[in-house]
Amino acid sequence: MTEKPTPITKHRRYPRRQKVTAVIAAEMTSVAAAAEQAGIPESTLRYWMDDPEIAELRAKTREDRAEAASTLATVVLGEIKRRLPEFEPRDLSILYGVLTDKGQLLAGEATSRSETKALSDALEDHEKLQLRDAIDDWLKQREPA
Repeated sequence: MTEKPTPITKHRRYPRRQKVTAVIAAEMTSVAAAAEQAGIPESTLRYWMDDPEIAELRAKTREDRAEAASTLATVVLGEIKRRLPEFEPRDLSILYGVLTDKGQLLAGEATSRSETKALSDALEDHEKLQLRDAIDDWLKQREPA
C-alpha cells in the first residue's frame, strides 16, 4: 500500500499596498465585505488588522476620517447658514443633529448621556424605611395567590 503525498499548501503573498487597502476598507465597511472585495480570506484580513504596524495605520485612518468629517461639517454648516431661508426648521434640526452625532462618533466622543438619581437621597432615614415598607407591601399585593 502506497501513501499519498501530503499536499503542499502555498502561502500567498500580498503586497503591502493591498494589505493596507483591505484593512482601510474593513475599517470603513466590515471585515467580511472588505475580504470579499479584495478576494482574500477573512482570517487573513483579521490577522493583518492585529498587526501593530497596520494598527497604527488604522488609527491614523480613523483620525483622518474624524478630522475630515469635522471639516466637512463646518463647511456644511456654513452652507446651511448661507441658505437658511430655504430650509424648514425641522429639517435644519435633524441635519444639525446628524452632523453633530457623526462628528462626535468619529472623534470617539460620547453621542448620548445617561444620568441617574436616587429618589431617596433627599429623604430622612425614617422616611426611607417607610418608603421601603410601602414598596414591600405593594410588591406583596402584586404576587399571585
